[in-house]
Amino acid sequence: MASSGTTPAYTSVMAMGLSRRLAIFAACMAAALVLVVTEVSVTLSERSRLEDLRLEAQAVASTLADYLNRAAPTGNPTALRAALATWAGLHLRQTSAAVFARSAGGVFALAGSTDSSMTAELGEGDRRALAREVETVFQDEGARPAWHVAEPLGNGRRVTGLLSLRISTAGLHESAREERRRSYLLAGAAALLLAGGIGWLTSRGVGGPLRALDNAMAGAYAGARNAPDAPEVGPDEFRSLARRYNELRTALAERERESEARAALLALEERARGLERVALVDEASASFAHEIGTPLNTMNGHFQLLREDLLALGAPAAAHRVDLVLGQVERVAGIVRAWLARGAWPRPSVRPLLLQQVAQRVLEFMEPSLNAAGVSAILDTGPVSLAAARGDPELVEQILLNLIKNALEALSRGGEIRVGLGGDGRSVWLTVSDNGPGISEEVKQQLFHPFASSKGPLGTGLGLTVSRRLARGLGGDLIHEPTAIGTRWRLILPAAA
Repeated sequence: MASSGTTPAYTSVMAMGLSRRLAIFAACMAAALVLVVTEVSVTLSERSRLEDLRLEAQAVASTLADYLNRAAPTGNPTALRAALATWAGLHLRQTSAAVFARSAGGVFALAGSTDSSMTAELGEGDRRALAREVETVFQDEGARPAWHVAEPLGNGRRVTGLLSLRISTAGLHESAREERRRSYLLAGAAALLLAGGIGWLTSRGVGGPLRALDNAMAGAYAGARNAPDAPEVGPDEFRSLARRYNELRTALAERERESEARAALLALEERARGLERVALVDEASASFAHEIGTPLNTMNGHFQLLREDLLALGAPAAAHRVDLVLGQVERVAGIVRAWLARGAWPRPSVRPLLLQQVAQRVLEFMEPSLNAAGVSAILDTGPVSLAAARGDPELVEQILLNLIKNALEALSRGGEIRVGLGGDGRSVWLTVSDNGPGISEEVKQQLFHPFASSKGPLGTGLGLTVSRRLARGLGGDLIHEPTAIGTRWRLILPAAA
């Protein structure tokens, strides 16, 4: 956007190409130069011709005065009029003359003239010539420009009359104006030709090399290695510029290759470290599975006995809580047995299940932790609450436990976790959302990456990775849904037929 001090004409000129701007600048400079030179030349010529015309007027006045002095040495008005008439018939064309004769009283009166429009009275210049008794030359401006020569007549001792002669300069001024008009037309034509020539030359010598270099640089956005070479065309300066650009592109391409190789090496090193950590985790998990297998079996037996005792004492609510704990112990024991047998997670036992029932069991199991943290959990039921999904209830519980545990760790007292149900006929899903601080952009870049955690030393970075792997193993998926507040996860499972 143009600034407030920039005129639209300047903006439109600057939007043109370099060759056009150079052509316009050259045309303006050429026109100004030619017009100045023409004006100076015409002015000097006009002055010179005016000066020649002045000299001619003086020569004519001197010759005519000598003739009149000889024809009328005493200043007789009749003789002066007759001599002036004879001279005008032979010599005067663009010249008009008047003769003033001196009377006995010393007054100069008009004796005769060649132009009836000439005044019968002496002018200021005429009186100045008579007062000084010398020839006086001056220029009349106004409507009838002319050189005016006042020449005193007499025998040298006494002034007997005055010759007032005018040579018109109107024709000279008119010819000067016509010459200016022709010169300006020629100057304009010369300026246009010069602008066209400069425009053509700059388009070939400047515009072409610049366009080629611009196209080569535009191709560099795709990377220095894929960028084309700039053609070395035009004058030496542009050839040198294109050569330097090609050298720079080659150097940048080498840097890109080095950077890609270094990045690949770092990726391999990171992957190797990850594989090493995975191997250590596998070894450690096998050891842990072996060590905790026996205590889990013992705990399972004791919980069963505790449930029977509570039922015998008439405490079904307490027995129900023991059932919840016993179910989780059984699930962990199954994972341990599968790991010891195959070194992998248990194979999914896919069957129809109601996600609402799974969510209710998990929330009941997490109730003590939620109460201790001061966080409320709400299960939203709707039209799809009774829709059945296909999956393994124990694995779905594992995924849901991980999601609720992550939300619980992100919330402060007074926070809220909401579990929702949804479906579209082909799929059924569970959503787990909270009103916590959400996930930073940096953490979002590493979601589902093993060992990438935002919990510092308290996190392993495996919860989400394992949960998504389990969801995909059941034919569904686990995705993160962007929200304005907090965090939302969606566990998608195929709908049961």
